[in-house]
Amino acid sequence: MLAFRCHYFLKYGSHRWMNASDALRRVRDVLQREVVVNPMRAQHLKLIRWSEFTGSTAEQLSTSAVPAISSSDMLPGKDRDFSSDYDEALFLLKTNTPEQRLDIPLPYSQYLKLEECWSKFKSAKKFSEKRYLLYPSLSYNSLMQIATVVTTQSALHDYTAAVFREIIASSVNEYLSIHEPRAIHRIKNYGSTTMDEPSSYGRTSKEPDQSFGYGGPGREPQMQVAIECGFSENYKALCRDKDLWIQQLGAKAVILICLKESPRYKSPRTAYENIEDAATAVKNMVKYVAKAMANVLEQGNYGPIEYRSHIWVGKLDEVFVEVWRADGQQPVRKWLIRHGHPNPLPRTIGLKISDFFPENEWTACKIPDSDVRFHAGRYLFEDIMEAMKLTAKARFVRFLTSKKA
Repeated sequence: MLAFRCHYFLKYGSHRWMNASDALRRVRDVLQREVVVNPMRAQHLKLIRWSEFTGSTAEQLSTSAVPAISSSDMLPGKDRDFSSDYDEALFLLKTNTPEQRLDIPLPYSQYLKLEECWSKFKSAKKFSEKRYLLYPSLSYNSLMQIATVVTTQSALHDYTAAVFREIIASSVNEYLSIHEPRAIHRIKNYGSTTMDEPSSYGRTSKEPDQSFGYGGPGREPQMQVAIECGFSENYKALCRDKDLWIQQLGAKAVILICLKESPRYKSPRTAYENIEDAATAVKNMVKYVAKAMANVLEQGNYGPIEYRSHIWVGKLDEVFVEVWRADGQQPVRKWLIRHGHPNPLPRTIGLKISDFFPENEWTACKIPDSDVRFHAGRYLFEDIMEAMKLTAKARFVRFLTSKKA
């Protein structure tokens, strides 16, 4: 039995979402709730990335013939220190260090202890579930015995995933309004809904970045399409997420959105001595970034965003989309940005209208199947640009706030 907790997560701002000031306020809230930790312990925190297990990145796999990625490619070694992994995961959950993903091999019994400790920590600090709406998140793949911690993400991650879902939903609704209007209300927005599924190996728990479900009167909602967004160095981790959704949690299709930011962001090590009014500094930064981004875009580039001799968002060298299905067919990788420049934009990404329906419901509809149209121009020229500017602003605010603290 699937259990849903619907969060209806809307974080970043255009006229459809919360505005940028709300996003920045949430960044400050994250910083305010961070706990005081042992600085020596902080030096020992090592974020284990799947590239350490696999030695591969999306850049190395960015060929026209995309190889099939199986979770078995990422089995951890048998000599890992599980107690150390446990401490690292708990440390990251408590500090919520922004823009981190930690994947660790952890026996199910240890995961249950970690989950209990994290729950007690939130209760002791009187953090409500609403305050921890999405991040930091703790999930578990019981088949692989892998625990995953994801901390507060940037707009490049969250905003791009949210508007991607909106574009897809609009295209699906447009098609159904002509062929089967009654089905429109059955395509549900579950956003970043948590799904739990028991198995003989333990309980699997996972939250997608965005998702579509199918529901109707008198029937339990069913997950149909999950959306996962991430950076190129985590490509194999995204493929593990894809396997989890399809093999254990019943998704019919999984959309992977992969971005490569070069160079990846690093916070300045020292504070700016001549900044006294942070609010004015942020306004000046936003004005500068808007002009700088316009100039960069004229040259056919997406970044970097540099201000006060520091890179706040690296250049987007790659953005691509893949649609994986339960039938095991190889996806066709759809490039939006390649080698730092826009690619000829696709009109579709390999998604079908039937992907949003359970098989029996789709058969009963008796309507022709069709590719889901994807408005890549809007996504690339409007939404990703907006996400880059929001990310630069949030990182700048976080830097100013942390140095004041």
